[in-house]
Amino acid sequence: MIRLPQFSIRVQVSPRAQVRLSWSLLVLAMLAYALIVGFLAVLRYTSFKATAFDLGNMDQVLWNTLHGHPFQWTNQGVDWYGPPIRLAQHFEPVLLPLSLLYVFGADPRILLIFQTLVLVSGALPIFLMTRRYLPQWPLVAVAMVLGYLLSAPLIGINLFDFHPVALVTPLFLYAFLALTYRRFGWCLLCCALAAICKEEIPFVAAVFGVLIIWKYRAPRLGLILILGGVLYGIFAWLMIKHFYPGNQGNNFWYRYAYLGATPSDALVNIVMHPWVLPMTYLTLERFYYLTGLARCSGFFSVFAPEWLLPALPNLALNLLPNNNSLLYSGIYHYNAPIIPFVAMASIIGLARLVALWQQWRGEPVDSVLMTDEQALREKAQVDSFMRGLENVRLTFLSGLSVLSRPFTFARPGLLAVSIASAHRRKRLNDRIVDLAQTVTLARLQWVVSLWIVCMVLLHFVIMIPWFNVLLPDHLPSDRDQAINQLLTSIPSTASVSASATLNPHLTERAYVTVFPLITYTDEQKNLRTVDYIVVDLNNIIPEDDKDSTVRMLNQVRSSQQFCTLKQIDGVVLLVQSNGHCGSGAINSPAS
Repeated sequence: MIRLPQFSIRVQVSPRAQVRLSWSLLVLAMLAYALIVGFLAVLRYTSFKATAFDLGNMDQVLWNTLHGHPFQWTNQGVDWYGPPIRLAQHFEPVLLPLSLLYVFGADPRILLIFQTLVLVSGALPIFLMTRRYLPQWPLVAVAMVLGYLLSAPLIGINLFDFHPVALVTPLFLYAFLALTYRRFGWCLLCCALAAICKEEIPFVAAVFGVLIIWKYRAPRLGLILILGGVLYGIFAWLMIKHFYPGNQGNNFWYRYAYLGATPSDALVNIVMHPWVLPMTYLTLERFYYLTGLARCSGFFSVFAPEWLLPALPNLALNLLPNNNSLLYSGIYHYNAPIIPFVAMASIIGLARLVALWQQWRGEPVDSVLMTDEQALREKAQVDSFMRGLENVRLTFLSGLSVLSRPFTFARPGLLAVSIASAHRRKRLNDRIVDLAQTVTLARLQWVVSLWIVCMVLLHFVIMIPWFNVLLPDHLPSDRDQAINQLLTSIPSTASVSASATLNPHLTERAYVTVFPLITYTDEQKNLRTVDYIVVDLNNIIPEDDKDSTVRMLNQVRSSQQFCTLKQIDGVVLLVQSNGHCGSGAINSPAS
């Protein structure tokens, strides 16, 4: 018998080579993300996939702000009853400096590219913080970056138009980085910039202050964030209430109206009927949403749940609505304030898992984690985490014992179940210890990296149906070019009512609305009718409204107030006229 020689192939990469490779992969990942996702975001606009809500809104607000009318907008639909000012909907002072992006020319594509660059910059603090907590695992830092860049929430934020709240994600990540290196001034600056991005973010910063006092032992910085966040947050909500008409004081309260007609009524209802919240939260859709947030970074955030504390305000806002599943779909801008805290919890959770793995192997904790004070602190946190789990178990068993007192006949059975459960836990622990002895920390780095990549790919596949909603479905075509030529024929000083997908291409003007609304309020608070109406009948959102849109166009035309100026491939352009129009009716392209 001839025996073939056995070969053993082992790939060894020196620590220095791993560091160089990790930096190269970081730059490559950031560059690839910026080019690919940035291209797709711009393509959504050029192929008329972006809509009035919210790219058209942001474009007009910034254009008006730059031209001396801060926060002014008329880009409203029939479901908006507030005044023509953005402050009645959201409190976003960051729009003032953002308007400077239009100094050399107004174009929504500038916003999309800027948003892409800002979001991709968040990969750097994730990489540096992972390197800080796990310095001997540079490839895991790259895996964490991939978990951030390829997460559905981040890509969804980047693709779905432009929102100032998107800036919150990298700002809080850089705040964490500043805290890690004890640069408290830079941390405060990042939190202050984040707070001016949207009205609820100051409360996130306030809860972040609690975490800073607890974990970083920085009481002065924490108190500044707590007091400043609460006071500024109250001021922001009072500003919205001041500008918004009506008793409910907010245009978005309809999402939570089942709790009460007003926020105060909702609070009373929750206190009097506390079972309302569990009945709302306990659904499969919301469970899938939460698991999706944790899946992006390998579920390591479950090992550091207290670091998710600042994400609770926005998680509550996203999970509470019972009539708007978009908030907990896991792919829109509502997740921007949550992403940085999930990322940080994942890094800390992984560091704790590694420390626990070292304990199982009988190795000192600081062989991988940072040495000195930080290593001791991480070891103490791991011990505290394990003690907490044990306390929960003991509390559960003691409570079970109290509840079982009336059923003394069942005690022998419960005792047997408890003993069997203890034996199973011991066997499981022994198996984990045996596994830890065979898997060294060097091998564990590759296992963890592969696990994160697999989880990212799995999450990406699961979210493909949602991606298809946002992704552009074609490259710029001859039809798109013809539409652009038609839109450029509308004078820049004219007021326009445009359908949702055409709207963002016409919002660099003082007065524009979303069809079927054809009136606006001018500076003198007079109600005016727009000069032009332009509607793309082949691209109505939602598609079920196509027939009703055609009927409304014909009603407007039959009133002799507007005449058909041009009609190109399903796009109808009407102009205001006091004369007689022809009798030809507008037909749906589908008919």
